[in-house]
Amino acid sequence: MTILTNMAIGVELPNGHAQRDQPRQQQQQVNMPGSTTLSMSERSGYSRWAGDVDNIDLQIAPKEPGSEGWFSGRKGLVLRILVLGTLFVFGLILGYVIRRSTHGVPSKVLDSLQQDYRQDISQQLMLNMRAENIESNLRWLTNQSHVGGSDESYNMARTIRQKLKDFGFDATQLKRYKVLLSYPDRSKPNTVSFVEGDNTLFHTTGQQYSDPSLLQPYNAYSPNGTVEGKLVYANYGRMEDFKRLVDKGINCTGRIVIMRYGKIYRGDKVEHAAAAGAIGVVLYSDPADYAIHGSNDTYNVSWWLPRDGVQTGDIRAGMGDPLTPMYPAIDNVARLNESDANLPTIPSQPISYKDAEQFLNMLDGQIAPIDWKGGIKNVEYRLDQTDNNDRKMKLEVNNKRVTKSIYNVIGTIRGAVEPDRYVIVGNHRDAWTYGAIDPSSGTACFLELARALGQMVQSGWRPRRTIILASWGAEEFGTIGSTEWVEENINELTEKAVAYLNIDAAVNGNQTLWVGASPHLSQVIQEAAKQVPCPHHKGMSVYQQWAKSLPEEPRKSDSPPKVLSLHNGVKRSDWDAFLLLAGISSLDVSYTKDPNLNVPFYPVYHTQYETFDYMKRFIDPDFSVHLGTVRVLGETALRLADSFVLPMNCSLYADALSKYVSDLETHYRKRNLHDNLFLGYLKHAVSQFSQASETMQEVIATADRTNPLLIRSHNDKLMQMERHMLNPSGLPGRPQYRHLVFAPSQHDSYSGATFPGVVDAIEEGDWVAAHQQLSIITVTIESAAKNMDDGAIKGP
Repeated sequence: MTILTNMAIGVELPNGHAQRDQPRQQQQQVNMPGSTTLSMSERSGYSRWAGDVDNIDLQIAPKEPGSEGWFSGRKGLVLRILVLGTLFVFGLILGYVIRRSTHGVPSKVLDSLQQDYRQDISQQLMLNMRAENIESNLRWLTNQSHVGGSDESYNMARTIRQKLKDFGFDATQLKRYKVLLSYPDRSKPNTVSFVEGDNTLFHTTGQQYSDPSLLQPYNAYSPNGTVEGKLVYANYGRMEDFKRLVDKGINCTGRIVIMRYGKIYRGDKVEHAAAAGAIGVVLYSDPADYAIHGSNDTYNVSWWLPRDGVQTGDIRAGMGDPLTPMYPAIDNVARLNESDANLPTIPSQPISYKDAEQFLNMLDGQIAPIDWKGGIKNVEYRLDQTDNNDRKMKLEVNNKRVTKSIYNVIGTIRGAVEPDRYVIVGNHRDAWTYGAIDPSSGTACFLELARALGQMVQSGWRPRRTIILASWGAEEFGTIGSTEWVEENINELTEKAVAYLNIDAAVNGNQTLWVGASPHLSQVIQEAAKQVPCPHHKGMSVYQQWAKSLPEEPRKSDSPPKVLSLHNGVKRSDWDAFLLLAGISSLDVSYTKDPNLNVPFYPVYHTQYETFDYMKRFIDPDFSVHLGTVRVLGETALRLADSFVLPMNCSLYADALSKYVSDLETHYRKRNLHDNLFLGYLKHAVSQFSQASETMQEVIATADRTNPLLIRSHNDKLMQMERHMLNPSGLPGRPQYRHLVFAPSQHDSYSGATFPGVVDAIEEGDWVAAHQQLSIITVTIESAAKNMDDGAIKGP
């Protein structure tokens, strides 16, 4: 059998006890996050240079007269034959004894080391999951509001940890971080009004709720303050919207800007307004986007947003605790002063479209462009106020920024063969209100997956690799819980994490699966979706419905379904730090609405109407969509955790890079891209990467599967490939974003840019910086290609 070194190996014997190889190297203890201590072998100290005998100088002394010994002459020949014969017979006897004493074990050991994905295990996992359990989970999760940092969220974390223990997880952990959060002041509500002189003509404090666990709607991290000024309407608050205002001669300096939600991240709207000179911002959900059939066709008649619905959300750029960027928010880490942190600079407050009607009717200036007109009846949609209009908007924000404890729950199922390789599944727990969709539809699925996995472990199965399930805290404040955990464990995760699988608003519609993923993970989730029955169409798989609703190539009848890039078209969530900071391949999965329904996300997003009743009546009455979604997630996790050869296709990454270069050329052709940047070296680097990835896939396909160490080496290359796309220094001005291929757009954190360093520089008109960033990404891709084919060792 093959002799293995440098590999943590556990073998499950028939009696259920784990037998571990005990190499002669000294054993070291490695603590896995949220896990019991695992025993792993130190790496061998053998150097290949130690075996080089080419330069050994042998000094052979001349024989002394009469120095012949026992083994010289005829007598020596006989003795040599006797000695060799004795050794040969002894070897036969010893071999027989060893073989007899260990009869059957070597083949079992080898079989265990070759543990692979099995269809019967897959079917058992799917059958273990039940729609009625998911429904029960969601009913419990939505009993009350559970905003990050609250007692309700902490109590929920403790309960989830206990559930993981009860399910049979090997280890659980409740991990605390102390972070800066932001809340409205219950004793001093935020107010928006319009005044004329000393007279208040209209005044709103938003919704007042009977449920004490619900907070007044607000924009987290908005600074306190009272501002007063004339009003400007800026559509969705995109960069092009503010440019259009400038083109029309409208100046936002010293004014309050009202904008509708949608298209881009709310925090970028506020930042754009501040850059334009505004002193305050008011946001609302326009019925053109959130109640397209009018105010009479809203919840609780249908799923559209009622007139008094208000969307809460944070408005801060970046990820993680604002006061400890790049470091975990644990007790011994120094904090920034709030004045030095990257926090919003002007006050902001959300309101309902019922109240927005009053303020939009203040405007009597220029008529808004036709594509800026919303759906509020009796509103003409104008851009500004005339000079003779003395009415002003008054905005008073009384939010409090406070340091609070948040908690992550980490549960671990130890791998049987490669416990030092982690497949991580995560979902955030906190919600702005009841969170029936975001995130609790995902949390309900997460808990059912945990129960099903625990049931299989208790019946004797173990995954090949370790599976970690994580319930994150304070995601809604800027993916804080997951980011702090990644920052605290980044060295270990960089070495050992296979992939991160995220489930957030798992069921925000009932039409089709919706997936964002690192390019080389797209195939594994497509294969997983083929195994799961479609919730609504008998005889179809989730894959088939997905391909029908979201084809990669719409003109082809046999087109595979489209897998989005995580940075583009997928809501910010807890995959951020895993992919963009640590370079861990990631994916995000959910079920969503009809893609042809051109509205932002789901209508009651982050409002008081996101309830269990809303989910049960209008999205998933029998929870079959939840079941289909979690089955796809579980099947994907199982394939990554159990497959002997990791199901990652690096050729798909190469195809994506080629497309990104083509998109870069197409998008910036009008800006004279080729007059300012030469893309030839980048294209050559991508070509090298493509060739190396094809070669690597061929090598893996023909690899000796009786050699687990060789397979592990190939798997590590697949696992580490995404890490080779990182720049340790990060993007200019954004050190947390270290991925050179993917990052959020500087002007829309919901969207993104490929080759973001290059794109950011082009957008700013800085061609020198664009050239520098182009050089960095070119060298990075070349290095990644060499890593795949060991070019750094082989040389040219």
